[in-house]
Amino acid sequence: MSGTGSGDRDSGMRTEQERLRTFQRWPSDAPVRPAELARAGFYYLGPGDTVRCFCCHGMLRCWADGDRALGEHRRHFPHCDFARPSDAVDGQFLSQLQRMTVDDQVVSGQAMYPEMESEDSRLTSYHNWPPGASVQPGALARAGFFYTGHGDNVKCYFCDGGLRNWEPGDDPWQEHAKWFPRCEFLLQSRGHEYVSIVQQSFFNMAETVGGTQGPVARSANPGNGLANLSAEEQLRQLQEERTCKVCMDKTVSIVFIPCGHLVVCSDCAASLRHCPICRAIIRGSVRAFMS
Repeated sequence: MSGTGSGDRDSGMRTEQERLRTFQRWPSDAPVRPAELARAGFYYLGPGDTVRCFCCHGMLRCWADGDRALGEHRRHFPHCDFARPSDAVDGQFLSQLQRMTVDDQVVSGQAMYPEMESEDSRLTSYHNWPPGASVQPGALARAGFFYTGHGDNVKCYFCDGGLRNWEPGDDPWQEHAKWFPRCEFLLQSRGHEYVSIVQQSFFNMAETVGGTQGPVARSANPGNGLANLSAEEQLRQLQEERTCKVCMDKTVSIVFIPCGHLVVCSDCAASLRHCPICRAIIRGSVRAFMS
């Protein structure tokens, strides 16, 4: 994959339909399909598999297996108004989202996975836990987590908070209190004082290194990608922002911790170690419900 860029906006290719019409001579054996490229803002330029963005005029060629049109667009031309992410959430929204999710459960008093309420049930889920993992199943099960069956991904049976990529020295209770402080199971098991101490220690440390929840992914300027677009184009772009950036099919539903990007569906999230937008290591996740 290689890319080059130039400047002016090509208004003749603003609609997806117009861009798609240019792919009549697209190589049949190319690893990326015309429909995906057109959705990502590209039209066929030629020769070979060279395409160009109608907005930033960035050109890409030499597509390889596994390449995703929108992901490559953003990687090579991050300042493109059409491709730049507007579906990122900042740290404050991330904490609010997590709080709303858990508050609903606190009000109802119901666990998200009642079948995993007993510690023995949770422990049984670790039958194929990676032998080289940094944290032992017993410690995770006691802290409310059961194994999802992917990598070292675990979830709390009550609040549905997910954690992964465990490192030597990680304490499951502390990680639970750090990322999901409103979980009723956590509060009942360890108490409000314990959670407050963990939160205070964590946020004091984060402020020391310049953040409130580790790296913060900030949204694009409001309306940046929707200015002067027709109603049809605005609808298409909003729909694209809600589409998983890995499978390009299902709706985004997982917020990554700590970067805060909301860019993938629940099916694709399980297999990822790094955020596809900022490449930050994923330490956990929160489910988002799109209205």
